[in-house]
Amino acid sequence: MNLDTLGNIADIIAIPIALVGVYLVIKQLYLARIESENEHKRRKEITLNAYNAIREELRETSKKVRETLQLENMFSQLDDNHVQQIYLNRDLKNDVTKMLSIMERFALGVHHDVFDINLINDLSGTVFIQTFKQFKPYIEKSRENSKTFYTDYEKLANELEILRR
Repeated sequence: MNLDTLGNIADIIAIPIALVGVYLVIKQLYLARIESENEHKRRKEITLNAYNAIREELRETSKKVRETLQLENMFSQLDDNHVQQIYLNRDLKNDVTKMLSIMERFALGVHHDVFDINLINDLSGTVFIQTFKQFKPYIEKSRENSKTFYTDYEKLANELEILRR
C-alpha cells in the first residue's frame, strides 16, 4: 500500500467520525438548552412557593407596623419621629426587623439566582420598592451599626425600579 491509498482511507474514516462528533455536539447543546429551560421553570416555582409561604406573615407584620406607627397610608414616608418610635418600642423594632429581614432574604435569593426577579416583580414589585423607600430612614439609621444591613434589599429595590421603567 502506498501513502496515497492510506491517505484516502484516513479521509474515508475521518468523515464519519467528524459527522458523529458534530451530532454529539449538537445533541449536547440541545440537552443543555432543555436543562436551562427546566432550571428556569424550577426557579420560578421555588420563587412562587417561597413567596406564598411568607406572604401572609409579611402582610400581617407590615400591617401591624404601619398601624403602630399610625401612618396615613400604606406607603407614607417615615420621618425621624417614626424612626425614634421604632427604636424606643422593642416589639415594634422586632416587627420592623422581621419585615425587612423577609425582604432581605428574598433579595439575597435573587442575588444568588435562587429566586426569579421577574416573578418577584410581577408578584409584588411595587411593595418591595415602596417598602424600601418608606423604611429607608430606619435602614440608614441601622447602618450606623453596620454598613451591610439590608444592602441586598436595596440592590433588589433598585433592580426592580429599573425593570419597571
